[in-house]
Amino acid sequence: MARTRGGFSVGVLAIGAGAALAVAVFAAGAPVYKEGSCVKCHAAVVKAMTASGGKHLDLECTSCHEGHPPAVKAPYPECGACHKPHSADPAGADCAQCHRAHAPTEVTYAVSVPSPACAACHERPAVELAATATKHGALACTICHRAVHTATLACGDCHGRLHPASIMARFPKCSDCHHTAHDLNRWPEAK
Repeated sequence: MARTRGGFSVGVLAIGAGAALAVAVFAAGAPVYKEGSCVKCHAAVVKAMTASGGKHLDLECTSCHEGHPPAVKAPYPECGACHKPHSADPAGADCAQCHRAHAPTEVTYAVSVPSPACAACHERPAVELAATATKHGALACTICHRAVHTATLACGDCHGRLHPASIMARFPKCSDCHHTAHDLNRWPEAK
């Protein structure tokens, strides 16, 4: 049973005596999978690629990986060989801080990722945060945006309840008065 995704037909094959399932990818009608090919041993990689591969789905394994076993330790090109960098000062390892080669559209990161890596894509919040006089300016982006891209802690997760109930009833969202966590003290104009 096959379905089409990103120009590929994706099917599920039973491999081996234990009937372990592997996802096979077929490009333009010509199967990439064959006895002894990548999918036989790297089914998890192919599964990740079919779920979150983005434009990498348009490539064959050999577009990035040459030889098997590889003659060199890292037999794949640097990301910058095909992709434009997000920032003016990228390092080769910067991409891997948020993107995995086989699932590049799935953005994940560790709490240790430095804020400039976030600023490459999220320029406006980074500029606001750098300009703020509040304590938030000293925090790394990953303190509030932990592990899951675009996830945000609620203000109360760190600050508890700072205002009396009467104020909170009138202004239920912190952003009603404090703009954003990146630029806390830009008060709205009085109505």
